[in-house]
Amino acid sequence: MEILLTVLIIYGLAYYYYGKKLLQEKVVRADPNRPTPAFTKFDGVDYVPANKYVLYGHHFASIAGAGPIVGPAIAMAYGWALPLLWVLFGNVFIGAVHDYLAVMASVRYGGLSVMSISENVMGKAARYIFLVYVYAALILVLAAFLSVAAKLYVLIPGAATKAIIFMPIALLLGVLVYRFGLGVTGSTVIALILVLLGFYYSYKVPFVLGYDPVHKVGFWLAYHRWVIILAAYAFVAATLPVWYLLQPRDYLNAYILWFFVILATISAILVGDMKFTGPAYTSFAPKIFANKPTPFLPAIPLIIACGALSGFHSVVGSGTTSKQLSNELDALLVGYGGMLTEGAVSSLAVIMPVSLAWSAPELIKMGVYHHNILELDKVSRFLVGYAYMSGKAFERLGVSFPHAFSVIKLFAAIALATFILTTLDTATRLARFAWQEMFDWLQAKNMAAYKLLANRFVATLIAVLIGAGLAYPEVKIGSKTVAAFVVIWPAFAGTNQLLAALALLTTALWVYAILRVRGAVNWLIQVPAWFLWITVTAGLIWWTVVVLPALPWIQKIGAGALVEITLALDFLLIILYTIGLSRASKSRQSS
Repeated sequence: MEILLTVLIIYGLAYYYYGKKLLQEKVVRADPNRPTPAFTKFDGVDYVPANKYVLYGHHFASIAGAGPIVGPAIAMAYGWALPLLWVLFGNVFIGAVHDYLAVMASVRYGGLSVMSISENVMGKAARYIFLVYVYAALILVLAAFLSVAAKLYVLIPGAATKAIIFMPIALLLGVLVYRFGLGVTGSTVIALILVLLGFYYSYKVPFVLGYDPVHKVGFWLAYHRWVIILAAYAFVAATLPVWYLLQPRDYLNAYILWFFVILATISAILVGDMKFTGPAYTSFAPKIFANKPTPFLPAIPLIIACGALSGFHSVVGSGTTSKQLSNELDALLVGYGGMLTEGAVSSLAVIMPVSLAWSAPELIKMGVYHHNILELDKVSRFLVGYAYMSGKAFERLGVSFPHAFSVIKLFAAIALATFILTTLDTATRLARFAWQEMFDWLQAKNMAAYKLLANRFVATLIAVLIGAGLAYPEVKIGSKTVAAFVVIWPAFAGTNQLLAALALLTTALWVYAILRVRGAVNWLIQVPAWFLWITVTAGLIWWTVVVLPALPWIQKIGAGALVEITLALDFLLIILYTIGLSRASKSRQSS
């Protein structure tokens, strides 16, 4: 109970003082009367003003992929204390600051991406270097989440059923709001009733795609089929107008995700007298990647890819969210509040439940594991931990624990799938944007070639094919065969966290050079950005030297090459950042 209250108090104080009083009022000086790009560039496809709660739902659902769940579940190998401290520290001082500034900088630049903003503060070369970096990072996001989702749907086929029937409900919501003018409230009520019916149907009718869980036959066949299906889905969803599927689907998803967090919070309160069966600390360097000792620092950013912070959020915030923001004051809830909500997912729905279920007698008796939860794979740790904590809460209300455990485990799988799907199509759409921006120089030289390369279907297809190619194969590590995300994860996480450092440094330079914010307020942005950059860069170098040589050849070529490229681009961007900062300082002195 003490830990729960501490987490909630920290988030509440951070939102009001750090978010509202510092960032909104002193740094950005948000103006509710300044028109946003959603109005000035309205096109009905990407630039569309949204209700702030709808946009919060879309933004939160888009940023909260598998990272804030799978990452902390992996990090529990250190015990619960170090991962929890990292999530809380990262949320308040890095992640939420990074997300808010990315949204607002983009809004002030007409909805441009953080990559294009870098051109304004670091020069033209920075923009194209940043674009290539972001594109490589997004490919790793696609690969990792395609693999995680495929494995999840094979193991929990009920979650696959829910995903399938959820899409037409989201389409219906969009049509009711934007075509028939029914209004958000009425349309939401209808859609949520259908969502509840869909959950009941999913529990009764799992969608099995070739895997026999009893005889353990057909897993990889089903896995490969799901990678293909999910890749096709990502292509279609990423090419549709945002109002058609993306906005309404993510808005509805937000209700699932809010309930997910609320259930975790209420469950934690109901079982507040229970003690953690998991240790606060196990080891500073347990064997995590390729059976190699993995030191907490600098490796933790390669494990907890989201939850504490995420560079992907800056691409979402400046790529889709800023184009839908109706009012500058909405950015506090959407950007800063969205990141704190993701931190709550990691803290209250993963770290605490796994700590309670670490070595639970009920789970040992049910045969879930023999000794402790670390025997399970990363996804199952989360599902079992969440279902155990909530199941024990319902047991205190008179519900049978085994029945509550099985129902809530399906709900947890659906929530995880919800996180993943939104990130999949958003990442694909953002990869399309990045690809198109990379070739804008071609317009003046060969318009026909530009139209071919920048075509939204061609640009989307390229990203989907590369991501699916990395996610498709099963990977052998010693005698074990694992899904691709197991080895892609640290590469994805590292490039993602390094992107966060680069994006935060970019927006920090915007704050310093353009907004002309100086003194202690500026250092509150600069210091965390540099701390993150040093930590993640060291972590990726460690991974390259220690872990990469132990990986199968296909991942050395794929994930390894992408990491090497991003590291090289990383140092180029830091040089340009330093030059930009020096120019801004000289400009200030001369003025």
